[in-house]
Parts: sequence; C-alpha cells; structure tokens
Amino acid sequence: MVNVLLNYYNFDGDWARPHLEKYVKGKKVLILPLAYREFQAWDNDSFLAIYGKGGEKYPAITRPFLEYGFKADDLDWLNPYDGRDHVEQIKNADLLFFTGGMPEKAIKRMEELGIVDAVTHFNGVVMGASAGAMLQLDTYHITPDEDYAEYGIWRGLGLVKGIDLEVHYLATPIQLECSDRAAKELGLPVYKMWHEGGLLVDGDKITVMGAVELLGHSS
Repeated sequence: MVNVLLNYYNFDGDWARPHLEKYVKGKKVLILPLAYREFQAWDNDSFLAIYGKGGEKYPAITRPFLEYGFKADDLDWLNPYDGRDHVEQIKNADLLFFTGGMPEKAIKRMEELGIVDAVTHFNGVVMGASAGAMLQLDTYHITPDEDYAEYGIWRGLGLVKGIDLEVHYLATPIQLECSDRAAKELGLPVYKMWHEGGLLVDGDKITVMGAVELLGHSS
C-alpha cells in the first residue's frame, strides 16, 4: 500500500504532481466521501446533492483528477445509500481517495458498511485530504475548530504508523499548542502541512511534498 496525505484537493499542483503522477495516472479510482456531517447528507438524495454530478463538492473533488487526464465517468464513487456492493467496488479499484470532513464519522460509516477490512487490506494507493488523511493514521490528534470544541486523541485505521499530522497548518497559536502537545503525548513526529503541502508514504519512505514543517519528538 502507498499512502498520500493531503490538506485539500490540490494535488495537481507543481508541488505534488512530479511525485504523484506515476501513482495517479491510469488508475481505477474509487472516491469515498464518508466524512460528511449528519446535517449534510442522510439519504441518497441529500448525498447526491453534495457529492453527485452538479453537487456542491463534486467540482472541487473531481477537478484534480481531470487535470491528470481522467474523464468524470472514469471515477467511481462509493455512495453509502445506493445499495451497491461496496467491498466489490474497493476490490475493483487501484486507488482509493478519501475526502475531507470529520475523520471519526468516516471510520464509523466504514464500520457500518462493513468495509474496514477491505480498506485495511487494500493493496493499492490510498489518498486522502484533511480528514481523509487523518483517518489513515494509527492515531491522530484533533485541534479545536468549528467542528471540535476541544483537543483530543483519536484512533485511525492504522494504514500509516509512526507519524501524526497537523492539517491546514497556518501556524496559529492553537495549532502550535496542539501539535506540540500531540508530539509529546503520542511520542511521534508531527508533520504540519501548509495548504500546498503533503506526504507520500511508500513503505518506510516518507517523501515531503511542498510546504511541510516537521515537529520532532522526544521518546
């Protein structure tokens, strides 16, 4: 498994494309938009209003793939309300892409859909933006924002071990405080990713793409 950890849907930028082109082009892509908030989607119609063609988030999510040469119809989508065999969708893909939102909600929905095992044993490329990056980690910290009232430590899927992330990094006081706290509590390096920043994790090799700051740790 190769893992790509991003902030946003901008991985077609010059800071990332030279690193990712061979992992993205020519792949069978499955997009998994499972980190949405309850008020955003609760049935098939509301889900499609957000993620379907013409939906609110559809253009931003598909745009970078189109820049890599995909057609919209080349991209498969996991819709939790459409009754398809989602495990089979995962097996038929070469690349999984997890969208942003709230990571623990995505993991809960994966559990409810019975696809956690298929994801954790996936033998391709797993990409994710924001929450879609965080949920790939073994453990991750939450910095308070409009969705989270307080700092916390959460369990991820364990696809990537040994690191933590500060996503959407802007060097704000609360981000500095929380990333430092996480480094000490988890005993892990924290990669602080600016908007045009991300990580490519291939086995034991971590490649920094774009603007990323590394906060070390003491064991």
